[in-house]
Order: sequence, then C-alpha cells, then structure tokens
Amino acid sequence: MLDRPRSFTAIAITLSSVCLPVPCPAQEAGRGWILGAGGGYATQLDPGSSGRGSFTVGASALRARSPRLSFGIEGGYDRHEAFATSGEVWWNGNVTSSECPAPCTAQRVTMTSEYVGSAWHLGGVLRYTFAPGRAVVPSAELGLGLYGIRNHSVRRTRDVATSAPVPELSSDGGSTDLAPGVSGALGMDIFPGNSRVGIGAVVRLRAAGRPANDYFLGVGFMALQARVTVR
Repeated sequence: MLDRPRSFTAIAITLSSVCLPVPCPAQEAGRGWILGAGGGYATQLDPGSSGRGSFTVGASALRARSPRLSFGIEGGYDRHEAFATSGEVWWNGNVTSSECPAPCTAQRVTMTSEYVGSAWHLGGVLRYTFAPGRAVVPSAELGLGLYGIRNHSVRRTRDVATSAPVPELSSDGGSTDLAPGVSGALGMDIFPGNSRVGIGAVVRLRAAGRPANDYFLGVGFMALQARVTVR
C-alpha cells in the first residue's frame, strides 16, 4: 500500500516530462488559429484606367484544418485608383472653352477634378501552405466574398482672379455597388528561429462584378502587401 502514492507520483512526473518538451494535443489546441494583418499598394488592372494606384489594408483569421490547409475569413479595403487633374478654361455662363475670342467677355476659371476608385471586401479564404512548420513558408490562397465597389468624383471650380467658387461648374458625387468577387494570392512568410510570429509579403489579384441594367458592373485590381502573421 505504501508504494501506490510513489507510483502515482512517478507516473505524473513521467507524463509531465513527456508533455512539456513535446506539446500535448491540449497544448497544441491553442495554436490552431493563424492571424494576419498587412498593408501596401493597390492598382487597378483595367487598361483604360489612369494607372495611378493608392493604398491597401487587410486582415485575416484562419483555422488550420490540416498541416497544409487552413480556412477562415479575410477582409480589407483597397483604394486601387486615385488621381487629380486641374486646368484653366474660359466660361461664358453656358459653355467652357480653351480660347476666348476678342472681345473677350468670358470668365477665366480653374477647374480641379479628383477621382477615387476603391472597394471593401469580406469573405471566406482557403490557404494552402507548401512548407508547414518551417522558417520560410510559401503559400497560396483562393477567396470568395462580397465586395462594395465605390466610385467618388469631385470637381471644384474657382475664378482665377478672385478665387471665388463657381457653383455652376462644381460637383461632388459618388456611388457604392455590391457585387460578388473572387481573389487569388501567392505569399511568402519568414518566421525567425521557426517562431510563431513572422513577416512576409503577398501579392493578390481581385475581381468583382455583376450585371447592372444594360451594362456589366465590374472591377479588377492587384494588391501588393507586406504582412505580419501569427501562427
């Protein structure tokens, strides 16, 4: 009877020595989530666009389903086109012109136009990890979700001589349309010392669209992000 407590103590010490150096299933359960956040540059892929991109931000939360596959949600905001133009024209109260024939009675005005094309998104994402558990981890992603396509334009017009605003030639408007979209990505993350926190980069291609009355509403853009990942 005196040997039983010693036996139980020996078993407990043996189990703890096994579970501490090599994490037990209960210890690994807390490591099933893969969290990431990043930001960078986005630009529209439409050949007819200005080619002047802007910024992108995003975050994701994925649950590991196997050593290589993980599934979760991903969302973000991409300002994929932003530009401004300005110039001076003559305005006679009805139309604008680049010239003012003598005798010139038209008003000289400065017109500044600004445009921003952007989109927010939220949806599911599937990630495949090519080298799980290593310090350098390449990955590929496929996503499907809902996109809010936003277009916003502003035109400000002022008198050249007095800087007074000209409301007749000024405007401010925009629209937001919802559409389904898809995405694909290739990434590379580095975990120093095979730690749980890593830094990396990812390039994403996104496209969203739907029929709208007598035309097709759509957008396609690319985003290059630097990101931080916790696995």
